[in-house]
Amino acid sequence: MADTPRPSAPSGLDDLAVRERWLRQRRARDFAARRSGLIALWVAIAAVVCWLFVAGFAGLGH
Repeated sequence: MADTPRPSAPSGLDDLAVRERWLRQRRARDFAARRSGLIALWVAIAAVVCWLFVAGFAGLGH
């Protein structure tokens, strides 16, 4: 099973279109990673807040 090589940054020999495409793809990956991290953070915060509400109402019910 052959590993596919990761594309490296374009060299100075590549034309402008190649460099622009590489930068667009890199920006898209960075944005997707950042967005996934923010979604995970929001889900974790929501879970903690919900747990606090449940624990608080359970404590008031006693």
